[in-house]
Amino acid sequence: MKKRVLALTMSILLSFLALGGRLFTFTLTPQEASKQKSTRTREIHSTRGIIYDRSLNPLTNSTYKEIALILPTQSSLEEMMKKEDKGTIENAIKGYLTFKECEANEKYTSSDDIKILKKFDRYSNSLATHIIGYTDSTGKGVYGIEKYFDKRLSDTGGRLSVTFSADALGRILVNEDVIIRDDGYYTKDGLALTIDADIQKFLEDALKNNNIIAGAGVVLNVQTNEILGCASFPVFDRSNMEQSLTQANSPFLNRAFSQFPVGSVFKVVTAAAALEKGFIPEAFNCSGSITFNENKFNCSKLSGHGHIDFSEAMAMSCNPYFIQLGVKTGKDELLGLCNKLHLGEACDFGNGYMTDKGTIPSAEELVCDADVGNLAFGQGRLTATPLQIACVFSAIANKGSYIEPTLIRGDVDENGKIIETKRKDKEIALSENTCNILADALQETTIIGTGAAAHSNLYTCCTKTATAQSGQFDEFGNEIKFCWFVGYFPKENPQYTICIMKENGSSGGSDCGPAFKEIAENILFR
Repeated sequence: MKKRVLALTMSILLSFLALGGRLFTFTLTPQEASKQKSTRTREIHSTRGIIYDRSLNPLTNSTYKEIALILPTQSSLEEMMKKEDKGTIENAIKGYLTFKECEANEKYTSSDDIKILKKFDRYSNSLATHIIGYTDSTGKGVYGIEKYFDKRLSDTGGRLSVTFSADALGRILVNEDVIIRDDGYYTKDGLALTIDADIQKFLEDALKNNNIIAGAGVVLNVQTNEILGCASFPVFDRSNMEQSLTQANSPFLNRAFSQFPVGSVFKVVTAAAALEKGFIPEAFNCSGSITFNENKFNCSKLSGHGHIDFSEAMAMSCNPYFIQLGVKTGKDELLGLCNKLHLGEACDFGNGYMTDKGTIPSAEELVCDADVGNLAFGQGRLTATPLQIACVFSAIANKGSYIEPTLIRGDVDENGKIIETKRKDKEIALSENTCNILADALQETTIIGTGAAAHSNLYTCCTKTATAQSGQFDEFGNEIKFCWFVGYFPKENPQYTICIMKENGSSGGSDCGPAFKEIAENILFR
């Protein structure tokens, strides 16, 4: 009974207000009336160009919320009374246009007085957070693709607005037309990345499932070096940036594009440099350590591996084997191959979006055999990004051709057509013979060696592990180790390169190998 009385009271009030507004207009002179009546435009929402994956699946603006545009009429008031608070209803009674974001339990029905509009939710898709980035409160891109392609995305956005006639107080004149304007709001314009949304999800899920709290992963297309997946953990929360700023493990750091000690994954570079110089892989007796210039280097197996050949040394990641091989090969060959593989150089994705360079020691810094030996098994000042290490293995998989990695597939026009960006040219970094020898040794690593965690009956793969010392220590005095697992599959016809890095882990094989296997198997069965 009370609701009916309230409804009747509000209806009468609305009628009197509307009538009063019209009578007020009629009592004015034409000149005065024109001053009182005006056309007003209110923005409902604005958006930017869409960021897509390689198959034009939206990574931004992938979902929408419903907005109810409610005119202050008797019928709409009756609808509002069932759902809205007192303040909202009073505003409607006074004649003001109402915008209401509809929750699932308070949906409005579209009618002459209530218009239901779709408002994009830009970041409802949480995939590839570090790649896509975010915008500030003004809509300006400040991180990732949103930052470096800000002009492109801003120029291709649109606006959703409503135009209506109002009196001097901004109250809508209900007998006038209300026009909803879509100024490019629903355009398909935007930017297509090389990211594959399925592979991106496989990658992110694998990092979570394998407890990689701080780390990164990269998946490349072997033939083109397009980045199909790229993830960094932990991830910042776009809905609570302030909390992310104080979160442990630096969530704003994109570890996939940042430099870290690499350790034993560099042994493939040492081996490749020796093979390119013409050395034939020889057997070696590992006693558990090796000494140069009074510097003793221990093997991971302190008792030594004994008599081992090249493939066994790669599989068991024998430090002395590769230290003596690097010294024998020489610093000029090692550094020359680093240059051919673009280690120590930033990857450029365009518009200033660049990765860390990494660090390669100069020839002047390698003053003695001990220095060269330290580099040969991936220690010392040597650093690289997970993306760079993935590119090294792609070059081996690609029979020696190095291709600079790409992240942008092309522009997308208003009709949803991709205008492809020109691909990078191949550069010959290694001979095919060298790559074949390395592939056999890296396959052994997966079958009998440190990469066994990635072994599967579903595919063949070539992998290498690392547990790199950092010289950094945690609060308990334990040295922070950077664990790596990198490789490509299938061996016979390589399609994908995967690199996983875990910060503060125990070993590359146990920490990162299972993630590699999970991603590879998911890709094969998608």
